Amino acid sequence: MSLPLFEWAGIFSTNYDDLVEKAFRKHSKSLRVYSSNHDFHGAGITGEQELFKFHGTIDKDVCDGHNSRLIITSTDYDQVTGYREALYARLKDMLFSKSVLIVGQSLVDPDLRSLVDEAQKIKSSSGAPGKIFLFVFQKNDDLATVFEARGLTVCFGGIDELFSALLKAAPAEQLVMSVTTDVLGAAPLLEPATATVSTEIANQSGQLERMFSGRAASYADIARGWSFGREVSDSIEAQHTDNERAPVSVVLGVAGVGKTTAVRMALSRLSARDLECWEHKTDFSFEPEQWAQVNDELVKRKKTGVLFVDDAHLFLRDLNRLIEILAAKDSWALRLILVSSRPHWNPRLKSAELFKNREEYELSRLSVTEINGLLDLLASSEDVRDLVEDTFLGFSRPQRLERLKERCDADMFVCMKNIFGFQGIDTIILEEFASLHVDLQDIYRVVAGMQAIGARVHRELVRRLTGLEAGHVSRVLNDLEGIIEEYTVSDRDGIYGWRVRHPLIANILASYKYSDQDDLYDLFDKVVTTINPAYRFEAQSINDMCDLETGITRIADRHRQNVLLRRMISNAPNLRVPRHRLIHNLIVLGKFDVAEGEIRIFERELSTDGPVLRYKIRLKLGIAKHAGGIQNEDRAALVSEASAMATKCLERFPDDKNMYRVYLETGVDWYRYTGKSQLFEDAMLAAAAAQERLLDPELRSIISKYLRVGEEMGIQVYG
Repeated sequence: MSLPLFEWAGIFSTNYDDLVEKAFRKHSKSLRVYSSNHDFHGAGITGEQELFKFHGTIDKDVCDGHNSRLIITSTDYDQVTGYREALYARLKDMLFSKSVLIVGQSLVDPDLRSLVDEAQKIKSSSGAPGKIFLFVFQKNDDLATVFEARGLTVCFGGIDELFSALLKAAPAEQLVMSVTTDVLGAAPLLEPATATVSTEIANQSGQLERMFSGRAASYADIARGWSFGREVSDSIEAQHTDNERAPVSVVLGVAGVGKTTAVRMALSRLSARDLECWEHKTDFSFEPEQWAQVNDELVKRKKTGVLFVDDAHLFLRDLNRLIEILAAKDSWALRLILVSSRPHWNPRLKSAELFKNREEYELSRLSVTEINGLLDLLASSEDVRDLVEDTFLGFSRPQRLERLKERCDADMFVCMKNIFGFQGIDTIILEEFASLHVDLQDIYRVVAGMQAIGARVHRELVRRLTGLEAGHVSRVLNDLEGIIEEYTVSDRDGIYGWRVRHPLIANILASYKYSDQDDLYDLFDKVVTTINPAYRFEAQSINDMCDLETGITRIADRHRQNVLLRRMISNAPNLRVPRHRLIHNLIVLGKFDVAEGEIRIFERELSTDGPVLRYKIRLKLGIAKHAGGIQNEDRAALVSEASAMATKCLERFPDDKNMYRVYLETGVDWYRYTGKSQLFEDAMLAAAAAQERLLDPELRSIISKYLRVGEEMGIQVYG
């Protein structure tokens, strides 16, 4: 019962029992348990305590119909090799970076013993942080002498004595719940995942050089007056200070147009108006129920809050859930600002409540008013003016305005050097790369490449891919200052993220350094092979690398994509997205039997979902189209089955716009094989009725496309 009182970096156990789980339940504390690789998933980091069980857990075994298994026999060990390797790799990282308390283990497990030996050597030779303590119940001075000679600290005693000593040594504030006036106190799980704008303004220090090099303006940068006005910031501020207007803002635009900076400017002003303002940290999972509790707390206090979610497409399922919860409440006090790009935003499924309760903004080129604001900033801020090249300063204001109007496709903070230096941004980045030492070039290339393909980059992942030694990390970061930034994702978990200063820069560098398809495949291959799904941060990377815009579709050959996807599935079989991509590719490649087998396995292991049901329909259509030696009436029968499946699926998923798309496809194919239009007309009427209810512009585009197809076939759906 004392175990849940402490925030452990991680708990590892070789026990099958659920004693630890029971203790956390009695304390009403969240605990994430990993007992097989089916527990790995890419939902992002949370504030939950994590428990890793090397040998499985008593309540999950294949004999009871679970995918997980207890590890008892040698056959069991062989079946779960990948899972144990992932856990030992996670433990290895912990051993190197944290203090470790080994309770009740004799170290007879050769894997554990070798890990401890290796970790202790590194701690001794390179000054890695922390110590390793071996806590043993039965006193044995000879054993203590052996282990202490290897650098471990050995203690003897019982479990009660251990926790009695820990409780006495623990800071008092760690053991009692603190009283706070912070609204987030209503949902403590959100604390590590959320930046409070007022706190960021008070505590941050501005970093103009970083902003000049491409980083989005921080709240402190904005407070220092180093940013120029954006019209969308005024619009967002006006929207969220008027409770009669929609509670959700959707801001869309390509990378580099200044979406993040513009929203932060609006939030800074809203915070000054005494609104509670927060920004969700994108490396963490989004918790809709927790934010619903914050809404209730705001209502109690008669306050308004505003939450900014950048890269909102990554959390859209949970955002849909939150918006539906809030729309059903009597009072909606938590307003939302969601930022994304159209290629990521449009295809994803969105709640009808989102469309009913949102105002949408588009950022592209800077307006003339905004360019004048940039010139005003240049004239008024000596700090900014010092970073501008003399060649630009020599022009008169009208001449500067003319030149900027020609060159401002992107926001100042991404392309300031480009705008003021009159040099292509690609050239600047490549010259910067060429000026580095070859060892630093390798690290810069790998970090930029991983960031560009969607991997969540952090210190240990970089070390695994490049062989960078732990003792050299600080020197490398110093040498790459202003190019690569390290930031804390989770100090407790020992996760420190790495990123280049802007995603646009990562994409540009990757396009040159991984222009060859073989080099790009090798990068994906190394990342997929190296990723450890025992880190939720890295499991999330697997899903992100399946993105259709920036991820695995960069590999042109679908066969090679499939090799990578199968490795992802082997590493983390509980993730749905890689399985979706694999089934899709198999259908496109005409591998219908293999696709059907993958669908059966998916439904057996994970249960069916909307995308898999669509693939089952497309599988029928594919067989109808490509099967040789059958007549049109046989093809029509297959299409009829597909159409019947689509109508059933729509009963289950009536808000799935992509299901209407595939339903319309069945209507087109039915007409192709029979010359009859009834199925197409039924599908079009169903889609039109759904559009009236959902209000999704993407569904409207789908309907318009198929109306044109219908006209080409000679069908007049709307009489």
